[in-house]
Amino acid sequence: AINSNNSSLNLPKTEYCEILETLLKVSSGTNPFHDGFHLISKDFTLTHVSQYFSTPIIPNIVIENQFGSRYRTALYGSFLPEVLFTGVLSKNYGPIIFENGKCINPHYYI
Repeated sequence: AINSNNSSLNLPKTEYCEILETLLKVSSGTNPFHDGFHLISKDFTLTHVSQYFSTPIIPNIVIENQFGSRYRTALYGSFLPEVLFTGVLSKNYGPIIFENGKCINPHYYI
């Protein structure tokens, strides 16, 4: 974890309102948990925040945008067998969601 002292967040969170509230809270640039990846299970439970996510580089993949390491990590991570979706959000572009290496919301690209 990037910031492993997250006991104050009382994870896991299973209620939609609690998940939303927690993600909004930690997403502020001044919050110590804003950086890294936040993990939601397939049964929609927020299980982890502020996590490192190291992925293998996928050879021969066509990269549509050159947005940086967070974008690439989300893209590559979406290929992992246990990962359903990945997403990335930046001040430089809107939310981007990947499924198996494909952007499923391309209208957010700038």
